[in-house]
Amino acid sequence: MSSTTARSRPSSNSRKPRLLLIGAGHAHLHLLHQRPLLSRFDITLVDPGAFWYSGLASGVLAGDHSPSTDRIDPAAICHAQGVALVRARLCGLNTEARQALLSNGASLSFDRLGLNLGSAPALRSSDHQASGDKQTHWQIKPIPHLLRLRRSLERRFRRRQSVSVEILGAGASGVEIACAIEALGRRHQLAAGALTIRLRHRGSGPLPEAPARARRYLLAALERRGILVVDSRHDRHCSASDIVDATGLGPPRELERFGLPVVDGRGIAIDPSLKVQGTDGVFASGDCAALIDHPLPRLGVHGVRQGPVLAHNLIASLDPKAPLTSYRPPARALSIVNLGHCEALALYGNAWWGGRLASRLKHHLDLSFMQRTRNLR
Repeated sequence: MSSTTARSRPSSNSRKPRLLLIGAGHAHLHLLHQRPLLSRFDITLVDPGAFWYSGLASGVLAGDHSPSTDRIDPAAICHAQGVALVRARLCGLNTEARQALLSNGASLSFDRLGLNLGSAPALRSSDHQASGDKQTHWQIKPIPHLLRLRRSLERRFRRRQSVSVEILGAGASGVEIACAIEALGRRHQLAAGALTIRLRHRGSGPLPEAPARARRYLLAALERRGILVVDSRHDRHCSASDIVDATGLGPPRELERFGLPVVDGRGIAIDPSLKVQGTDGVFASGDCAALIDHPLPRLGVHGVRQGPVLAHNLIASLDPKAPLTSYRPPARALSIVNLGHCEALALYGNAWWGGRLASRLKHHLDLSFMQRTRNLR
């Protein structure tokens, strides 16, 4: 499969140019509500299922939110906006022939292509080597895996079985998962000692990039919850009943088969206009994409903010004289870590605050985002 730098041939005047969107992520869901884009393109969205919002995932695991609160089926949006929806995955891509091969055997042609493929658990060697036939291993992506973890834990909680959980990785995701499992256990009124949670790190402690005082606040919160913080350099033994891998996320593993330029370990190589390097009319956004000269953390805020840039540039790409705009990542982004029990830790650059106010703000922002995404006009 190859890509080309040649200008795409003009579309026939008898039809709109075909815009093929692969993946129902933040940026592509934004496009589905943009009237100028809808009027200029014949749009098809390809996605195998629903959009799950990572901001609410720990709340679902804790039992604070129902799965439906965290889930958006793009079918309703597509139907309302006159966008075709294909339930499938991308299996192959030929950007020169402008053809996308799907998992259902179909081959779709396009004039413009958007890739919003999300992320997957990173493929990396780990110092955390778990063993034992009775251990169950869990990944944090796709998010429905966490729902299955919740249901598995609840079955054992109802039977009053003892459960031990090891979370590998003490970044924001690992901290949220540890706190969510503790909150779920407390919701089921477990007896003392029935649930053991260990949060493993590799020597840098939980949230290593956070300000020192914020980290002390977090350590105190983890201690109050009975969550053990373990340095894997000194304790490699992992004998828990459940192992949750929160060591990090990377680009989808299938990117290699698409013949697109990639930045190793980061994703599809894009320039500031979100255009895939060395292609014409092919764009990528969100966690699957990597700005060539500007590494970004995998935060939903980037996918959200890339949506308007992508909408503008797709329309501008139809006019050879129209300039493309650039995505300029914010110097700082608000991150709120859910600690459960109506407590959270908010981080914004070197500023931070913790407590109920941070939790209320997170609750408001997350639910408002989901409402806007479902109902945008």
